[in-house]
Amino acid sequence: MRRIFNTALDLVTGFSMQSGLSAVLEMDNWQRGAIDQYQCEKFEKLREYAVRSEIYKNHVGSDLSGFLLFSKEFVQENFNRFRTNIRKPYSIEYTSGSTGNPKKVVVSKEMIQAKRIAHLKMLTWYDLKREDKEVYIGGLAQPSFKKFYYFLKNKVYLPSNNITKQKAREYIRIINRHKPRILFSYPYALDIILSYAEQMKKNLHQPEVVYTGGENMEPHIKNHLIQHFPYSSIVNEYWATEANIGVTCPSGNMHADEDTIIIETVNQDEDGFGDILITNLYSYDMPLIRYDLGDRIKLSDAQCPCGRKTMIIEEIRGRTVDYYYLKDGRRIAYMDMRISRFVDNVIVYQVVHHKKDDTFLFKYVLREHSRSMDTESLHHFFRKNLGIELYFKEVDHIHTEPSGKFRVFASI
Repeated sequence: MRRIFNTALDLVTGFSMQSGLSAVLEMDNWQRGAIDQYQCEKFEKLREYAVRSEIYKNHVGSDLSGFLLFSKEFVQENFNRFRTNIRKPYSIEYTSGSTGNPKKVVVSKEMIQAKRIAHLKMLTWYDLKREDKEVYIGGLAQPSFKKFYYFLKNKVYLPSNNITKQKAREYIRIINRHKPRILFSYPYALDIILSYAEQMKKNLHQPEVVYTGGENMEPHIKNHLIQHFPYSSIVNEYWATEANIGVTCPSGNMHADEDTIIIETVNQDEDGFGDILITNLYSYDMPLIRYDLGDRIKLSDAQCPCGRKTMIIEEIRGRTVDYYYLKDGRRIAYMDMRISRFVDNVIVYQVVHHKKDDTFLFKYVLREHSRSMDTESLHHFFRKNLGIELYFKEVDHIHTEPSGKFRVFASI
């Protein structure tokens, strides 16, 4: 029944999912030269659309290196100059605004189809189908008609915002009752649920695949997931509103979705991490060419045991926008704050920088109230390594962003 529903939905919406999936899966067998040739041909088509925009009108015949790179801020300030106006926009979507400043993107129908096909590709890699039972934890509460839509697709939707102990208990009950083959969550939401499960001494059903997206998968969260789901494949879909970027293969490596995007890195540091630039090969209505996504990643030349020759993203190290800018001129990146060893008795924490007086508040939810948190050692770590004075506040739970995502490090 659900397969019939999905097929009918594809026909009504005009998405060629099955043929598109077959084409994408063929790339799994391609050699590197064939992938490069494919991307050149797709870029030439994108360029034909791009030169119809004001910003790219002088780039007829330019190769990729001839295009300037643009930041998110520049694109937003010149939003209409990037649009090709070749047709009515299929959709205008808004990012969640990780800097507190939501941004809009014109999304073509081809971009949406590519993202959906990328998800089907991931499921196929793990011998799953989109009709398989799934529990999805992300975003905000949905209206009744949307819940019915998820029911028809065999999904149970649970909002990820502001997860308290009571909400976590309910989510654990739902997961164990439905026994999904697929479990999706924003990383921090699932991390909080698992911490409450430990506190309440409750076990969770083991799905075939636990996949995450929407936020950066920090190493300590990945280890937490592996600990709780030893019989599940842990998968990360690296996506943004602007593009689907990569997904973890069964061998544990993240492969770039090179059927959809071209990836470059610039401003590499001594460890090989650079700012990621993406060119979305299907961004016909608002070309995103050498677009600075705001993340820093490390690429790898290693050959994956799975046999796929698509580019490997070795590690994602947060966002370049996630910096604290101090009054003394210093810029401190949150990824330098290796503080997980101090918070073993903490379910969730958040570091808030108050810009007005350059103070830092560390909010936290205790796992066991019979044990206190080692605030003295953490305060010493911040003072010694970062020259920061830290204040502490124990709370019942920590609020998420309006999108339902969680920010560990915030500035107000």
